[in-house]
Amino acid sequence: MESVDSKLKERTARLSVISNTVLVVLKLVVGFYTGAVSIISEAAHSAVDLLAAVIAFYAVRVADQPPDGNHAYGHGKVENLSGAIEAVLIIVAALWIVYEAGTKLTSTYAPEYLEYGIAIMILSIVLNYFVSNKLYKVAKQ
Repeated sequence: MESVDSKLKERTARLSVISNTVLVVLKLVVGFYTGAVSIISEAAHSAVDLLAAVIAFYAVRVADQPPDGNHAYGHGKVENLSGAIEAVLIIVAALWIVYEAGTKLTSTYAPEYLEYGIAIMILSIVLNYFVSNKLYKVAKQ
């Protein structure tokens, strides 16, 4: 039987997956519509966050399994492995963003409809603030 803590962790991980999915889609749409590489790069960053959230969602499920014949102390280390994978993903995304920014330095193209870009970034800040607060509270528990 699942504990209340594991159900809370799973719901919170699901919230992170849903919010990141919404942000990736919205940023991609707005990024391609406006032609702003910065917003497309942000979509890529959010996609890495989404992948990390999916990994965390499954890691929480595995980590809450009780000890068995092969794992005498349980499966809790899966969460540590998940964190390491997420760190690597963030580094890869950062390197890609730096590369993309470097290639665009010589471009003369100016994005249009930047108000949409500003709106999506404000929405992203607000949504990420509330989701990260929820994640932090659950992590502290």
